[in-house]
Amino acid sequence: MCGIAGVFSCEPLIEDIVSPMVETLRHRGPDGSHVRYVTPRGRPSTTPAQPYVAALGHTRLALVGGRDAGRQPLTDTRRRVLAAVNGEIYNHGALRGSVTGGPDDCDCDVVPELLTRYGTPGLARLSGVFAGAAVDLRDMSLLLFRDHLGARPLYYARTSTGVVFASEVKALLAVPGIRARLDHRAVVEYFAVQSPLGARTLFEGITAVEPGHCVRLSAAGVMSNTSFRTMLLDDPPPSFGDATEALRGLLEESVAQQWHPRAAAYLSSGVDTNAIVSTLAVQGRPTTTFTAGFDLAGIDAEEAGRDESTAARALAAGYGMRHTTVPLEAGDLRRSFPDLVRHVEDLRMPMSFGAWRISGAAAPSARVLLSGMGADELFGGYIGRLRELPGRSTEEEWLAAYTAAWERRMTTADERAALFSGELALANAAVRPMDEFRALLAALPAHTGPVRRLLAVEQSFFLPGLLVVDDRMSMAHGVETRVPLADTRIADFAASLPDDYLVRDGLGKAVLRAAIADRVPAAVRAQPKMAFRVPESSWYKGELRGWVTDTLLGDRSVTRELLDAATVRRLVTDHVSGRAVRRHLLWSLLCFEYWCRIFLAGGDRDEDEHGWLRTVEEAR
Repeated sequence: MCGIAGVFSCEPLIEDIVSPMVETLRHRGPDGSHVRYVTPRGRPSTTPAQPYVAALGHTRLALVGGRDAGRQPLTDTRRRVLAAVNGEIYNHGALRGSVTGGPDDCDCDVVPELLTRYGTPGLARLSGVFAGAAVDLRDMSLLLFRDHLGARPLYYARTSTGVVFASEVKALLAVPGIRARLDHRAVVEYFAVQSPLGARTLFEGITAVEPGHCVRLSAAGVMSNTSFRTMLLDDPPPSFGDATEALRGLLEESVAQQWHPRAAAYLSSGVDTNAIVSTLAVQGRPTTTFTAGFDLAGIDAEEAGRDESTAARALAAGYGMRHTTVPLEAGDLRRSFPDLVRHVEDLRMPMSFGAWRISGAAAPSARVLLSGMGADELFGGYIGRLRELPGRSTEEEWLAAYTAAWERRMTTADERAALFSGELALANAAVRPMDEFRALLAALPAHTGPVRRLLAVEQSFFLPGLLVVDDRMSMAHGVETRVPLADTRIADFAASLPDDYLVRDGLGKAVLRAAIADRVPAAVRAQPKMAFRVPESSWYKGELRGWVTDTLLGDRSVTRELLDAATVRRLVTDHVSGRAVRRHLLWSLLCFEYWCRIFLAGGDRDEDEHGWLRTVEEAR
């Protein structure tokens, strides 16, 4: 795992703007950083003393090869492409023989070789999690690209002469002339489905490279955006038994490739993490496992049943793994909140405090953290959501039901109309978040079943959001999250399976359960989907009630300039009084409040900061 940053300009530059950008990404790569500059004649240089038109910076967490062996940015052997890549290329060994004869001590050196030989279609040959930038020294064009599922982040912003780009938004904000401003449409989407949609972020003018896409900028400043995903053949599926065996083999290969001598792993009582840890045990790969637990005193019965620490401890012992239970405490959430939001920055998805704490606990001994993320979105784990949706239906009927499901989770259209003020209210009147999914559904084959329809939508925004937040939480502590169940080959295989291989007998992930049936206890095989939960609902009503109400309703709140205070008060009161469960919405409101403090107002403390309201008003 690493961080990248850079600039591409149609006019020569003198000032070094990339080194300060790289400095903001040190937490992503503590093992060294390097910047290379490209002269107007297309020659790479290590110094910005002369005018340059492009620069790539890289900060490295050394996992493959030594500290010097994997130094980036790097060129292909013919010095035609200069590239910087964040992530891991798991099939670099298999690709090496066909594209480069170099030593097998760096996984990312195959990227410039592929781009030189095959252009952007070469990216489809990569199996891994990655985001990168490449300057083609032959025609002086820039290419930004991101892996198929969006596991590694990459953002860019247009400038008067070109573009700047980085793994995190905070690096872009280090560029003179770029400041944080609010994207009103993205805010509306965030409070509707817990995520901005498409390439949008909460930062106006700062865009995410979409999963499986390339953004190209020519020397003349012309920008294009294309997909490099390969289309799957609509071949008849194998038998369920053959599919089970095939998935088992893919799982074993993926875990073996992604394991590292300094790896740790999440472990819960569910299918996903047990699929990974049980495979590690079979392969004889000793790994410390981590789960989170919390004090049950004052916790609602429903949330108390979500504490999996006792079951995880017993499972780890059965697999012969060392195990650590990380305690979650309400006070830690309050104290960590500014740092957590600063690192998330691109607000998406529900509560992430558990990943924050486990990543921090793993950091002293681990450099890699294996996660079960992706299995639900690839293999149909969200049975509860499926039950809320119609089976065979028209696109409009399905969208209406999907909209209603999100309204129960977040906000109704009427609540958003009451919640937003000023320009946010205008944006809300013009935006229908579910319209984003209409074109996606229309492109699906006519015979697409209800499971595959849901997965197509969730993979378009929910899975990339989860993966990006996981990336942020681990990299904040200098640890790389890897996702064996979201391996490129496993994702492609899952996409080829019919609905009844995914959901059977009222349980999701049927083929995955079958693939690990003889490796895990029966209780794990039969475990219904139970998302890991921090007991936030109980904390908001109990120990954190004062903090929640003061943060969102007190005089120091900065979002009162953006949100209707009476509506926020009603929503908060509904939850803390027990009249309704609004835990997802309260998390989003708290994150948005601190996001505005940190990025719009330039502060992050609970104390009053002079000028906050004025700064937020200017950023609107």
